[in-house]
Amino acid sequence: MAFARCPRTAPVRAAGRRAYASATRGAAAGPRPTAPLASRGDIEYCRQLVQQHDYDNYLVSLFTPRLAREAVWGIRAMNIELVHIAETTSSQTAAQMRYTYWINAVNSMYDGHPTQTPILRTVFDATQRFAISRTWLRRLVTEREKALAKPVFDTTRDVEAYGERAYACLIHPHLEALGVRDMHADNAARAIGQATAVMNFTRSLPRLLAQGKCDLPRDLLHKHGVDLADLYANPRPTPSLQEAVFEFATKGYTRLCGVAEIYVPSSPKEGFPALLAAVPVKDWLERLERANFNVFDASLQRHTLKVLWSLWRASRRGSWITSSNIAH
Repeated sequence: MAFARCPRTAPVRAAGRRAYASATRGAAAGPRPTAPLASRGDIEYCRQLVQQHDYDNYLVSLFTPRLAREAVWGIRAMNIELVHIAETTSSQTAAQMRYTYWINAVNSMYDGHPTQTPILRTVFDATQRFAISRTWLRRLVTEREKALAKPVFDTTRDVEAYGERAYACLIHPHLEALGVRDMHADNAARAIGQATAVMNFTRSLPRLLAQGKCDLPRDLLHKHGVDLADLYANPRPTPSLQEAVFEFATKGYTRLCGVAEIYVPSSPKEGFPALLAAVPVKDWLERLERANFNVFDASLQRHTLKVLWSLWRASRRGSWITSSNIAH
């Protein structure tokens, strides 16, 4: 099994109508002159958190100018805290209380009264410097809360729609921190969010199956005859699981090809450092392909410095698609 190489005009479809007025919303708003609230220690705390728990996107951030990079660290650190709620809270009621805390913290931040924690002081500075939209920060919280309430995805389209909301809202503020509010860049972010969801759901399979859980969409599991009860009892690669993973991963890979061919050339070049979030996703999906879509292959759980090389090359070329990725 292997991915089809990217066609010259790979189709990309974002769910529903485009809901963001990024071409006009806040277009005149530049960095706001305000005394920074976060200390160097606050920023360093966020940096270390992202480096430890979201290493690939930490590497992505290194290709962004300093002040925008610090904004990205704050928002990514906030996302890490939100992810940890579902992973560390045994009671759904307790989890919802923690999500409510974060929603209130976001609202207070935009009312000019940030909660005094390292992460929220750093994010507050980002909102002040770059006019980061409240929509993205609220969505970070609400989408995690919704996923906790309904953890099963029925179709691949459901996963992609979740990716647009839960993962793309990390790329949109990165674009805003770079001064980019553009329709094509927004559409690129949404498609990258779709592919990121596919990668994350696939990469987490070994851990989740051992816990008696599975994030793969139910339609694919049924189509390929995957026996979840058997895999819960004995997590391992099976032909049916590999077929389901192949079809699922191909969706994500196709999204990235389409973004590079259609949206990136039409987006402002100043926003490309934010769109580099696609590179670690593409790199991991290609590693999965080389492992014959066996998610239990130990190499898939390791970080590799090849991602840094791929990021550097993409930043130089202005694209993550090379001639070997394109079907002529």
